[in-house]
Amino acid sequence: MKILVENSTWNNIGDGFYQSTLFALFKQLYPDQEVYMGEGPFKRAFRPRSKKHLAKAYLLMDDQHADLHIFSGPIVKKLIENYGEKIKQIVARGDRYALISVSSAHISDQATLATGAFLEQYPPLLMATRDEETFNRFKPFNINLYNGICTAFLVNRMLPVLEYTPQQPFFISSFYNELEPLYQVEGNVTLENIKLQRKASLFGLKHRYSRHLNAWRPQQRYLGNHRIIRVHQDLSTHFYHVKFSHPNSFMSFNPLSYLSIYKSADFTISDRVHSCAVSVAFNKPAKLLTNSPRAGIFDRLGYQRDREGIIRPIDPAVIDKEIERLSDAIKHAI
Repeated sequence: MKILVENSTWNNIGDGFYQSTLFALFKQLYPDQEVYMGEGPFKRAFRPRSKKHLAKAYLLMDDQHADLHIFSGPIVKKLIENYGEKIKQIVARGDRYALISVSSAHISDQATLATGAFLEQYPPLLMATRDEETFNRFKPFNINLYNGICTAFLVNRMLPVLEYTPQQPFFISSFYNELEPLYQVEGNVTLENIKLQRKASLFGLKHRYSRHLNAWRPQQRYLGNHRIIRVHQDLSTHFYHVKFSHPNSFMSFNPLSYLSIYKSADFTISDRVHSCAVSVAFNKPAKLLTNSPRAGIFDRLGYQRDREGIIRPIDPAVIDKEIERLSDAIKHAI
């Protein structure tokens, strides 16, 4: 059996976390089969604004065929738009597909009905969600549905991630939707002791514009005896005056390099869901500063977030048990 696991549609490097672990999981579950990384929809990954540009793209995904295709991520909202034709092609060929670690964040009721009807007409072998909101939305439909987890939580089990001893202790600061706060601390540098001074956009500008003035803001290289390592997961922009406006900024095309930093840090402060997810997966606490529906991946696993947004690691046995259950669901369906 040839299996293609989508691993290309990275709007940011965080998508590489759950897609890479999902590939590793399938390699583990099917060691005697042909398991490859496959291409995903060009439209989802690069979001071309012009149909003219899309028309000129070579859509590798259309030429890649397998007995089984695996798609993942927050794809349900635009599943028909981005994956619909490929799914029809798969079914017409007599091949099969599964949706694993998927989310329907921000989907409307109308889109839910349309997507549910589409999935009933072109049924996946398995639809394993990564948050209970998505699971509950699609329970009314005749789909082989499983209340699963985000496979980003598997990084410490599935991927070869180097943990290193830094010259100086550090914590991770990773922000995308808002400006990085000003950090203050009294006493030891711990997640509980740090006070955040949230920053308003300069001159009332939207964040997408205000971020270009980051270099004018206070520069913090250290907090107490800790370095502040600024992990930038969005590689789609070459605005280096934004990405490297503050010291200790990091970018890479290698997701394992990012994971190595998360594994070696003392803790993480971020407005990115997957920054905090991999931090706690490596048994490091995190402070999540967002109310995005995508944060439901923490609720699904029983992580508690206090009023300050702090998420503490849970018993690793919980994740191990969920991996076992997800693996059983996959093997039962395929």
